[in-house]
Formats: sequence, C-alpha cells, structure tokens
Amino acid sequence: MKKILFIAISLCISYALIGQNDYEAFLFSQTDYVGTARYMGAGRAFGAVGGDFSSLISNPAAIGLFKKSELSFTPMSLSIHENETNYNGGERISKKMKYAVPQVGLVISSQILKEESRWRYWHFGFGYNRLKDYNNSVGIEGVTNSSFTDPLLASANNSASLGLDAQLAFDTWVLDTIPGNSSMYWSPFHNKDLYQKATVTTSGAIDEITINFGGNYNDQLFIGAGLGFPILDITQRTTFNESAADGQPLSGITDYTVMTKQHNTGSGINFKMGLIYQPVSFFRFGLGFQTPTFFWNIKDYYYRSFTSNWTDNTDEFSEYENNYRFALTTPLKANLSAAFIIKKRAFVSAEYELTDYSLAKLSADDYSFNTENEDIVNKYGLSHSFRLGGEVALTQLLYLRAGYNFITSPYKLEDSKKLASAHYASAGFGIRSKRVFFDMAYVFGFSKDDYWLYRNGNNYVDPAHINHTYHRVIATLGFKF
Repeated sequence: MKKILFIAISLCISYALIGQNDYEAFLFSQTDYVGTARYMGAGRAFGAVGGDFSSLISNPAAIGLFKKSELSFTPMSLSIHENETNYNGGERISKKMKYAVPQVGLVISSQILKEESRWRYWHFGFGYNRLKDYNNSVGIEGVTNSSFTDPLLASANNSASLGLDAQLAFDTWVLDTIPGNSSMYWSPFHNKDLYQKATVTTSGAIDEITINFGGNYNDQLFIGAGLGFPILDITQRTTFNESAADGQPLSGITDYTVMTKQHNTGSGINFKMGLIYQPVSFFRFGLGFQTPTFFWNIKDYYYRSFTSNWTDNTDEFSEYENNYRFALTTPLKANLSAAFIIKKRAFVSAEYELTDYSLAKLSADDYSFNTENEDIVNKYGLSHSFRLGGEVALTQLLYLRAGYNFITSPYKLEDSKKLASAHYASAGFGIRSKRVFFDMAYVFGFSKDDYWLYRNGNNYVDPAHINHTYHRVIATLGFKF
C-alpha cells in the first residue's frame, strides 16, 4: 500500500535552501562580449584601436579616439547554438536559436578650441553592451549504473532527518523505508542499469549600462574612465528523467522525473579606467583595468519537483520552492593592447585580457558561504583571453574585417584544464560615409566542456562531454554628427 505523504514542519525550518554554489559564482562572473558589428568582426581587439562604442568594454580610454559625436545601434544579433553530447556512449544533438539587441551607444565629442591648450577633445559616452549571452540548450542521454538517488539514499541513511531532495524522493516513492526498519532507506533504482536523459536550458544575459568620460591630449595620450552597471537576468531549467535500461518497471515505477528551475536577477557596479598612448603615428598601445563587480542583492528563485510514474497509470508528485538573496563579487580584469595603423587605411591589433576566477566571492547576511568560497579557490584560477583583429579600407566607403579569439580554461585542476577553452573566428564588412555607417559581422565559436548531472558525495559521476559550436550574425547602424 502507498505510504502516507508527510511534510515535517521542522524540516522546512531546519533546512533553508542554499542553492548557490561555486558553479553559480563562476557562471555569473563569465564574460563573452557582444557589441557592435565592427567590434565583433575585427575580433573584439579594440583596446588600442578605439573609436568604437563597444571598445569601451575593455578600455574606456578608447572613447578618446572619437573625433565626432556618434550614435550606434545594433538591432540584430542572431545566434544559433548547437551542442553535441556524449554520455557513456549515448549521443545527442540539440540546437537553440536566439535573437537579441546587444548594443546601443551614444558618444558626445566636444572639441577644445583654445590654442594654448594641448587637450584636443573631451568626451562623454552613455549606453549599454551585452557582456554575456546565456541562451543555450543541451540534451543528454545514456546508460549508466549510477542513479540520481544514490547520494539521496546515502544522505538519508546517514542523517537524523531527510534533506529536501530526499524528502521529495520519499514522497514520490522513489525512496522508501526498508520493511521493518523505519530508520533505513532503499531505492528500486539503486545498483541497477539505468537509462538517463536530461535537458539543460539556460536563457537570459548580463547587460551592462555604462557611463564614460575621456579626453584626447595632443593626439598622443588618450585617457578614459567610467562606471559600469551590470544587470543580471538568468534562468536555468533542467529536466532529468531516469528509468531502467531494459525498459522494465522497478517495483511498479516505470520512471521518474526531476525538474529544476532557478531564476536569478540582480544588478551591480564596477569602475573602469584606461589609457592609450601613441608615441608614433603608426603605433598605439593601451592599458585597461576594471575593478571587481559587486552584485549586492541577487534574487534567487529555486524550484524543484519530483514526479514518479507507475504501471497502474498513477503519478506521485512533490515539490518545493525557495526565495533567497545573496551578494557576489566577481573578479577584477586587466588588459594590455597594441595596434599598428597602416597609412590611415588599415589596422592590425592585438589584445590580452587576464581574469582570476578564484577571486570570486559569495556572501550573505545569514550564511557564511565558507565551503562554497573555498571550492571557488580550489577549482578556478587564471583565464587568459587573446584577441587578434584587423580592418582594411578597400575604398573610401567599403571596409573589410577579420579576427580571432582564444580563451584559455579557467579550471585549476589538472584533469579539467582542457575544458572550457574557447575559439572564435570572425569576419565582417562595413559601409561608411562621413555621416552614416552600416556594419555586418559573422562569428563562429567552438568550445568543449563537461557537464555533471549530479554528484555522489564528494565524487562526481561520469560527465557528459559537450562539443559546443555557435554561429552569430550581427548588424549595426550608426550616425555621426
């Protein structure tokens, strides 16, 4: 007979849900800049080139290269994400398409006409750029002899009370007490060959509103500083299903599904400053620095449900949800850039950016996050970004561009260092007159990563290996005045 469902009131009081962990801190600290089509087409290597609104992302001194006021608008960024996964020999391909408006920017340039002053221009900039696009979908399926219930079973048999996930499993009969022993638990899915499938979908982005000020000293030294106000809005949905590999019911259960939704919103602040120096007419180098971003009040909504399906066509369902608030400090960033200007008709540029993800920190008034922050230090380290780009004017109106980016893995552990590195190749063109310009770019990206469906104690189960590719087309329209 089916057991009586119960929810212990003391459980809800004693086990406040802390869904945040080192992965969330890493996820929210990542950047993958999406800006104007010119910026993207030339490999995002604009730290020493300047003169483009999106170049202010890495070096606010880039505003000093503007000679006219400018309004730029990127009304189209069309992305197609494709993921090929392999999980214990099971292969699956998933795709997701997303349209976005990743950039709007206004730069006001004011020429200084005093003959005795070597300051040539002052500049003010306002707008936003997309720092990270999280829209993606990954499908996973394969056969394993490990069960999602294994860590729940171990926890239930070694604790005085059930944890939240174990309670849901118990309420839906995925976990049950051993007959004659109400303090010991078992699961029909334990030590069985199982077919597992999952869909992991993320949506949302981090967009940054920016206010910048800069100046041009004697057409040699360009300085800039600005405030960034990142806005975070990310939703992660995971649907996990487990059943016997041979398709036969286990103690009357055909399969069960775990559904998770986590929605995070928040805003933050950071400060940027930089300089560009041009010692000779054909060469510039730049330095840029960004302080850590402080997200002081990230709202976290977390939902989890278990549904078990039975041979008698009945379902058992249980759920919980939680709202929480926490703070996050993301790592600082520093970059070095250089550009060669070729007869004012072309440029070749390079940029290097350094990020130390071990510096990310979670905090809250009612929870220490000591374990999570220790995991951040142990798992993550330095990530290096290399950007190369170029542009050439074929005529007074037509420009061609190309670029390449490489981002190294942020993982510190030796067996994970080959993961999460990324390659990007880009190309584009622009049609530019004295007053109006139109630019388009295409970006191809490729990366590899692993995804773990769950963890059994301190040990991770076999990961799903993911090959991720994406195609992005960007178009920008602008006006100079």
